[in-house]
Amino acid sequence: MKTTSILAALAGAFLAGCSSSPYDYSENWLFREDATRPFAVPSDLIYVQGVPYTNVNAIAKMVSYTKNEVGNGRFGGLSRVFAPLIASSDDLELALEWYFSHQHDGDRPFVFIGEGPCGALLKEYEEQNAEDLRDKGLLMSFYTESSHTGFVTDKTVREVRRAIIRRRYREQWDRDMPADMQDK
Repeated sequence: MKTTSILAALAGAFLAGCSSSPYDYSENWLFREDATRPFAVPSDLIYVQGVPYTNVNAIAKMVSYTKNEVGNGRFGGLSRVFAPLIASSDDLELALEWYFSHQHDGDRPFVFIGEGPCGALLKEYEEQNAEDLRDKGLLMSFYTESSHTGFVTDKTVREVRRAIIRRRYREQWDRDMPADMQDK
């Protein structure tokens, strides 16, 4: 009898450790960095675009744009890109929860970019969780109401790059500043 209850407890512990997030699976992402590209780039990008994924006609275009222009293109050497497929604010919260528990390092800055109705969900999430997100390293965010692909321009990439460089220099300055000059 004791053996059965121990086995049941072990099975329960094992199952409790199993993830149940839909964002564990790559098919729920337009683009998701994997473990083969470790922290070689200085930041992460959470990119939410377009219309909810229930619009099947838009998905192929969104996947192509996100993969070629954002993930491997403009942000390829600057940020690891995480672009979840979402249909609601609940999906967005699950995707961000997955990112923060599986990929985020507290010292690593991240950027939010949102387009269209799904981008509006990201903006709302940021407004509701502003202090927590700043503490976790939110560096900056960009939003547009338009759901056309192409919002991420070279100018957006330059602004993100500048913010990352400023943050690095500020951290280096704080670290290397003589003790008598530091704020007490």
